[in-house]
Amino acid sequence: MLVKRGFVMGNLRTAFGNEKTEFELKKIANDYFYNFGKGMIELIYLLNRPKKIVENVSIEGLENLEKVLSANKGAIIISAHFGSFIAMYLRIIQQGYKTNVVMRRMRDNVFEEYISDLRRKLGIQTIYSLPQRQCIQESIKALRRNELLFMLMDQNFGGEGGVFVDFMDKKASTAPGAIVFAKRTKAPVVPMFIRRDGKDSYKIIIEPEMTLEEDEDDKRSIELNVAKATRIIERYVRQYPHEWGGWMHKRWKTEYSEFSSNDPK
Repeated sequence: MLVKRGFVMGNLRTAFGNEKTEFELKKIANDYFYNFGKGMIELIYLLNRPKKIVENVSIEGLENLEKVLSANKGAIIISAHFGSFIAMYLRIIQQGYKTNVVMRRMRDNVFEEYISDLRRKLGIQTIYSLPQRQCIQESIKALRRNELLFMLMDQNFGGEGGVFVDFMDKKASTAPGAIVFAKRTKAPVVPMFIRRDGKDSYKIIIEPEMTLEEDEDDKRSIELNVAKATRIIERYVRQYPHEWGGWMHKRWKTEYSEFSSNDPK
């Protein structure tokens, strides 16, 4: 745990080193670990209690989701490993929405199969990011069925297709998949997050559809919109830093290179 704490503190210094004191950073780290532990216990409690999920997780902005789904093109939900995001999926499912989540496969195949089976039982449909062709096909099918496609955009993307954008004032390689899907299918992009709202309750915030930036250069258009989506995520991280699970991950692992991408602002 001491190793993890040191890693988290290192990420906090990278993100806030010029803005917050060491005391403030330690306070965020303490709140982060407390929130993480409490959230895991709450999630275990909620998994087999659908009624409690409805009672404990409120939704703000549901009309924004209803509006985009009325076009019958599905919705690409951009989010992050923020708050009790699994409880967010469960609450949205309880609300009656078909939910698909794009994610990486775990290295431990046995544990992956166990978790995958659990997700299916809970109503969370998993779309693995690899193989890429299969991911694209399944994602497009979900959108054509007017379903939700959740894509978490807050982790390091080590592949050649990563887009370098500013995140917490430092270049971070970011997966462009959500924007690529949006441009290809014309499906709307909707930011959705969950945060703690009281001692034992949560609130899901569904923002209005994100307006995509247009550019004659298709690559530049993708970069501009990945940057825009990342700024939305950063807004939540700055407002509720103890809720972001990314402090435990290597968000800035891939080094920026002038040959990797343009520099969208």
